[in-house]
Amino acid sequence: MNKAQTDSAPEASAAPQEERAADLCVVAELVEIQMSIARATQQEALSAPQPGVDYCQRIATVSRAVRLTLLLKDKLSRQAAERRKAAAQREAAQEDWHALRVRLAMMSAASEVSEDEEEADRRADEVCERLERPEVAELVEASRAEVAVAALCRRWGYPVQVKQWLEMADEALEELGFIPPEDGEDDPEDPPEPRSAAPGRRKPPDTG
Repeated sequence: MNKAQTDSAPEASAAPQEERAADLCVVAELVEIQMSIARATQQEALSAPQPGVDYCQRIATVSRAVRLTLLLKDKLSRQAAERRKAAAQREAAQEDWHALRVRLAMMSAASEVSEDEEEADRRADEVCERLERPEVAELVEASRAEVAVAALCRRWGYPVQVKQWLEMADEALEELGFIPPEDGEDDPEDPPEPRSAAPGRRKPPDTG
């Protein structure tokens, strides 16, 4: 994943998280104030009751306020937890989609340079094995798809036709039903026109 994008995600969510934290602090303070009123009411009722004051009703009112405030605090806490979980799921999906896109691009490159299906299968297995190596996985995770594909093509001796390999990968992703992340990570500036052919080794043009 692009480092700039991973850095921008926490910045974008920092303000809402700070606001929720502030809301929880306010709610906690309200609970403390209400409990102070309840304790003061209890002390007055026991030590110096005032004529005409319904202390039971006063305690009941404060108790209801405390219950409602605690319910609000619980709701805010659950909403914050749900947002954190959703954000983690989106980030995981984005990373999976990015890695799969690079993998399919490199498999497309391997297929295109192969002379026959047997060689294409052998090269595809080799690409998958190489992509599992820690240093390669780290490169893919830390780089945009265009950068990762270009670097791997040079490293493994494939034509550096990055746009073509990524277009073929995008077609495969679409056929597989994968949806790009919401922020459009790794999307090209000008999306390619959809093609009917599935990614794979294309036949050379008929020159005869």
